[in-house]
Amino acid sequence: MSVKLPNFLIAGAAKSGTTSLYLYLNQHPEVYMSPVKEPKFITAQFIKFPLRGIGDSRTEKGIIKTFDEYKTLFSKVKDEKAIGEASIDSLYFYEGAIPVIKKYLGDIKIVIILRNPIDRAFSQYVMFTDRLRESLSFEDALKAEEERVRDNWAFGWHYTRVGFYYNQVRAYLQNFTHVKVYLYDDLRQDTAGVVKDLYEFLGVDSSFVPDTHVKYNISGVPRNKIYHNLLTRPGRLKSTIKKICTFFSLQESLYKLVNNLRSGNLEKVEMKPETRNYLKDVYREDILKLQALIRRDLSHWLK
Repeated sequence: MSVKLPNFLIAGAAKSGTTSLYLYLNQHPEVYMSPVKEPKFITAQFIKFPLRGIGDSRTEKGIIKTFDEYKTLFSKVKDEKAIGEASIDSLYFYEGAIPVIKKYLGDIKIVIILRNPIDRAFSQYVMFTDRLRESLSFEDALKAEEERVRDNWAFGWHYTRVGFYYNQVRAYLQNFTHVKVYLYDDLRQDTAGVVKDLYEFLGVDSSFVPDTHVKYNISGVPRNKIYHNLLTRPGRLKSTIKKICTFFSLQESLYKLVNNLRSGNLEKVEMKPETRNYLKDVYREDILKLQALIRRDLSHWLK
């Protein structure tokens, strides 16, 4: 018996609301989402292993590297209309990812969500700080980026590189028939409207209303590091919670529980104004090209 494979993909960008989209889609009865949010099978076909960043070897263990493994993620698909996954490095690694997607999945629907690349880079940095994987200041981490890229650190460490969206988005628009581009700003300001539009794009019942009250993957600096370590690092508490939720098929409950506990222990941090100004100059040309490509005013990203 053949296994149904994804007919849509959330391609990225990282730290732009992809986890929220994944979980809102996962609630819909006509949508089947991979039980592994980011299998990364697509990019695993060409990325050079091992990855050498801090904690990369740990996260690498969850990557799906063979097609047989990938197919098992969708073995429980029944009669859902939309089948998808969210390997968010597929946008950044577009040159390698697009041929792999076409080879294994064909001309599927592509969902892209973009965030101000300046805020995205800082959010990624704060997340890695939060997860005890980054010890440098943001400014020093930006200076270290090129060396880290050369040393084959995972794409999450490519703080600024990931945010050059123009070529990434253009490539998907040129290679796939159905591509939907959303902005993180829209998701924050009109979550229900974005989700409804996404349901329509995927051809499922758009009258379904998911629970969108929980905000996922909020980044910040932990107030209590001991408590934070229990919720972040692989260990007894996190493992126990995961086993309980898996046993009762409560994957989404796991996300909500850990997310709420972590979020309550985080405090917001701000980027230095001079660093923001520097990154505005870095991204200015790419942002102007992107706004013409997707026909959206992005001038507020440069203010």
